[in-house]
Order: sequence, then structure tokens, then C-alpha cells
Amino acid sequence: MVLSVGVLLCGYGLSASAATYVPSAFPAGPQCETVWVNDSEQTVGKCNSATPSANAIPWYSSTLAGPQQALAPLSSRKPCEVSAISNNGGWVVGNCANANNLFFAVLWNAATPGITPITLAPLPARWLLLIQVRPADTQTAPTAQNRNGAVLAVSLSADIDATVVVYSAGSTTPQRVSDWGDNCYGVDLTETLTNGWPRILLNCPGPSGKPVLTLATWSTGSNQYVLTPASLPAGALDCEGVDMNDQGQFVGTCTFPGTAADTQQTAFWSTASSTPLLLTMPLNAQNHAVAINNLGHVLAYGNDPTGFQRPLYWNDPTNSFSVQSIPPLPGSDVVQVAAFADNDTVALNCVNSSEYPTGCYWTPLLGTVPISPISGGLASYLNAISPAGTYVVGSATGATFNFTAVGAKLP
Repeated sequence: MVLSVGVLLCGYGLSASAATYVPSAFPAGPQCETVWVNDSEQTVGKCNSATPSANAIPWYSSTLAGPQQALAPLSSRKPCEVSAISNNGGWVVGNCANANNLFFAVLWNAATPGITPITLAPLPARWLLLIQVRPADTQTAPTAQNRNGAVLAVSLSADIDATVVVYSAGSTTPQRVSDWGDNCYGVDLTETLTNGWPRILLNCPGPSGKPVLTLATWSTGSNQYVLTPASLPAGALDCEGVDMNDQGQFVGTCTFPGTAADTQQTAFWSTASSTPLLLTMPLNAQNHAVAINNLGHVLAYGNDPTGFQRPLYWNDPTNSFSVQSIPPLPGSDVVQVAAFADNDTVALNCVNSSEYPTGCYWTPLLGTVPISPISGGLASYLNAISPAGTYVVGSATGATFNFTAVGAKLP
């Protein structure tokens, strides 16, 4: 059941051509999944090891069909995880433990996946003349990567105080974004550079502990990032950012005082100084932001009288009546967002009428469409969609009930 007032019901993909999963061949181990895909069909993922005492194996593949090539660890016998691969340059981002069991953001390159990754260095010590006023940080963790390979991360002190930093594509040198040890968190960054550096969206703790949504822009005058708090809508207690597109438009969720409970609403900012536009739902239903694409279209979740949260597609942030509910498959009430592409295709995780988890996709024209399972399989899920909306990736079971890393090219 969808919200019945001011919401358009989308179709169920009755005329869509079926997409079919392609298993990734020569797996790096048993029980695999693909976690990211770029517009060139390059994928990254992970497999569990056939040795129960060993670490999971991150891998890279040049196509959906494989072969999988294991990504080298930072240090022998230490774990690594892979997160994404850039559209340009083949930069694969993840994090690995070193010989001392400290974790660092790392980069592999698609041209040499078996080579030890490069470590994205933490911030060095601060000195005032000959006096050390702040020791060097000890670890790093990635939080986002743009399509050109630049990495947004946090640099962590020995006390785990975080400072947001950014690295140019292929660089190991951190550029500080937020104040030293202020525990801000970097949400996203643009591909397009402003004064030589990407714009960055952050959530920072305010004086009272409430989140402060903040935009960071490089200043050539001061030769550093300048942080600008985003404008709050009237009456809001606070707002928290979730995503930003390459135009610098961003979305988040704002909390307002309510009668029965504090309520949440999806908010859209065209700039940090602009008054945000709010998604107002029938029955004053709570909703929260999920993503924004380069067309300026927004994904959100909204509460439903049935108790379910429904994915929402908001193509015109100036008009709440333009919002559309993304329906589940027939015979089911469950549908969740996995990822959002620039052509408005949404990768979904659905449940079919037989109550098996099923990877799906949705478009404004076709509605919700299931992806055909691999031979003998019944269950699947999606993790990502390529930026242009051509490919989706995830994992699926086959006749032997094992999880296989898969991808599909959408029609």
C-alpha cells in the first residue's frame, strides 16, 4: 500500500525487457559478492576464504563476468576491505590493516591489482617553531570517493579524534578539510574542482552536540578549506546531510518539533546559503533523504500507514506533489533502495511473491522490474549501480545455494 494523497503510483514494469545476472567467473573464494561497478564495467568485490581461519579476499575484475583478481594486502596475513572503483583512472579504494594492526585507507590500481596498495597517510604532527603542539595522527579511514578517484577520509588521532581530509586521485598526501580533531565526518565530494579542489559536504558536531550540516570550499586567498554551515529551514532543530551531486546541490534530513513526536523531513539545498526546500507528505508523514543524482532528483523514504517505509522518487524539489512512491513487486510489501544513478534508475532490493529476496530496478518509465536469477537460484540482492545506470551488481544464489558475485546490464 502506498500513500494515497499527493503521491503518484508507479507501474510494475510490465513491458520491460528482463535483465539477467552474469556470474563472475574464477572466484577468489567461496561465498562472493560484487560491491561496486563503474561505467566501464570494471567491478570490485569480496569472497570469503575456503580456509576458515583466513581473511576474506577483496578482488577486482575488468568485466561483470570476471575473472576475479585478488587485491594484494597491505601486510601479509592482515585483513583488507574494498569499497569502490573510480570511473576514471581505475583507482580502487578500500582499507587495510598494517603489520601493527592499525587501519589505513588504501588505493589499488586496476592496472596492477596484485601490487601492494598505497597507504593514504594520516595528518603529520603540528609544530610551532620547535615545539610539537599536536602529535601525528595514527590511522585513516575512507568515507567517499569521487568518479575521478579523489578520496574523502578521516584522519584519526591515537585518541580516535577525527579530522576530515581529502586526497587527490592517486595521491597519498592528506589535505586537511575540517579543524584539527573536531570529529566532523565527510559525506561526499564533487568531481568538478573549485579553485583546484572538490567541494565537500560534512556533518559536524555543534556546540550542543547536535549535527551541523556544513559545506567546505577551497579558498585561494587563505589557501585552505573554508567551512560554511548550511541554512536551516524555519523551525528546524537540526539537519544532517546524506548526499551531494556534482553541481553542489545536496540533500539531508531535518528534524522538527512535533506534537506526537519530533518529525523528520527530506530537505534539498541548491547552495549552502539557500533556504532548503522540504518534502511535505500527506498526513504529515515523516520522511528522510537517501540520495541525489546529477539531475537534481532526490530519493527518500517515507512512513506509510501500514507501518512500512516506502522509497520515494522526488523529481522536482520545488513541488512536493511531484513525489512518486516506488512500489514493491506484486504480491509483496518489501522494497529497499540500494543505489541511485544519474539516469534516474534505482537499484532495489525487493522480495518476490514467493518471499525470496530479489534484486530489482526501477525507472520512472518501466516501474519496478525484477532481475532474472542465475540458473537454479532463487535469491539475490544488489549493492550498487554504475553512475550512468547501465550496470547493477550484487550477489545471487545458484543451484548449490552458494552466493555468487553477479552483475547485470540493464536494458
